[in-house]
Amino acid sequence: MIDVFFHKVIPTDIQIVSLYKLLDQRKHIISHKNKPSFAEHQDFVCSNPYRAWYILERNSKQFGTIYISNENTIGINFSTSTDYKFLEEILSYVKANYSPLPEIKSIRGATFVINVSPKNKPLITALEILESKVVQISYSI
Repeated sequence: MIDVFFHKVIPTDIQIVSLYKLLDQRKHIISHKNKPSFAEHQDFVCSNPYRAWYILERNSKQFGTIYISNENTIGINFSTSTDYKFLEEILSYVKANYSPLPEIKSIRGATFVINVSPKNKPLITALEILESKVVQISYSI
């Protein structure tokens, strides 16, 4: 077992700043083209957009975030490609503490899914090692 600590986003002022720093470290982004201003970020975090949201910490260092949406999607963001070695334990934590919300046809699937940038090769490789199944490829038009 690893010593990953899951700090639930409440959010506090300190967490908002931490999340902004972690956002700045991301190499693969799906949700936006340009980094939001700090005020936009603060408004987003305070809007409580997710079912659950955690800042990940190991050895007293924050190294990423994970969230669970109300659509049963899991968002995973790590600071470095070496952090993906913790993916199995992190997903085990999610599965032990959360169940997918009930399916709503054409809105929410019955299982958790993870959206991944096609450029995020470390996450794709880690999910393949865990024998995760590709269920969809999405395109922006």
